[in-house]
Amino acid sequence: MEQEQTTTRQMAILLFCGLLAPLLRVIPEETGPLAGAGGWVAPLLALPVFLLALWVLGRTFRRLPRTAGLSQMYRLAYGTGLGRLLTAATALWLAVMSAFNLRLYGESFVTSIYTDTNILMFLAVMMAVVCLVSRRGFAAVCRMGRLFFCVLMVTVGLVVLLGIREVRLYNLWPVWLQGWDGLLLSAVPVLSVLGFSIPVLYCKRSPSEQGQGEKILTAWFSLLCLLLSAVGAVMIGMFGWQTAIRLQTPFFSMAKEVTLGEITERIEAIVAAVWVFSDLALLAAQLCTIADYGKELWRGAGRKWLIWGVGAAVFLGAVWLNPTTFELQGAWRGIQGWNIAVCYGLPLLSCLLLRVRGKI
Repeated sequence: MEQEQTTTRQMAILLFCGLLAPLLRVIPEETGPLAGAGGWVAPLLALPVFLLALWVLGRTFRRLPRTAGLSQMYRLAYGTGLGRLLTAATALWLAVMSAFNLRLYGESFVTSIYTDTNILMFLAVMMAVVCLVSRRGFAAVCRMGRLFFCVLMVTVGLVVLLGIREVRLYNLWPVWLQGWDGLLLSAVPVLSVLGFSIPVLYCKRSPSEQGQGEKILTAWFSLLCLLLSAVGAVMIGMFGWQTAIRLQTPFFSMAKEVTLGEITERIEAIVAAVWVFSDLALLAAQLCTIADYGKELWRGAGRKWLIWGVGAAVFLGAVWLNPTTFELQGAWRGIQGWNIAVCYGLPLLSCLLLRVRGKI
């Protein structure tokens, strides 16, 4: 166990940073085809559903031992054998998603900004940095997240403020252009990405919040969804939803369009460099979580060895994947349902079983 306890606030800030980049990839690339001009509303539609899931999980964990996590909940709900199997499945899925995201980060970064860079070098350096940070423990990763939050907020805020001047309001309305069913369905891709946070948040609970955890998470994830809607509105307002969904990296394209005196040509490169912080934060959070699940499964396993072992496996998985950015984004559409099943379905079904069986 880590000597330094992490709080819900620290984890929320880390996840705020880590989820920013993947969420801005699905807005408007995934939400646009479903909701059209209303793709920027998707985070606001997804927020109540996500907060409801957190509320259910929060109420369940308050009735479990104070430091219990998903692994203990699975064992209590399904029995020791099946519970361990589900814990291993969750850790494996996080590793697969980490490899998938690492490759997508590399493809987006190399093809959009630094076209002469060897992607294998980028993947190796990125994974090495993640492992070096993660081996110090989740508390060290959370401290890193606080620094990243300040830098990312300044960067996103600058791009949004400069981009507002280019927004055309007719590109944002009506939000029901594709029909109300499409508008509601546009929340699904956002929910799927937000689901990455559940195995991290409930891997190993912190006893220090004393019932305030749900309020803290509500505040931070509400802020995240409001920011996403604002950025999505500026992107769609600038390009129109038909053009925005065809762009390889809409946020970087938006950064290209803004002007700031004589340094216009450098804004995109600066944004791209800062954006790596978001990718690094999510990978580090997932790597620490996988290591914690590994320690639950194999008592006595060294945390540092688990970090480096998982990091090597994720790197090899990312190298093995060899599609283009567009193919990776297309693959995400096919697996986001599985992500919802692992991140929402299994934990919420466990809550239901515990309630039905009278164990909580």
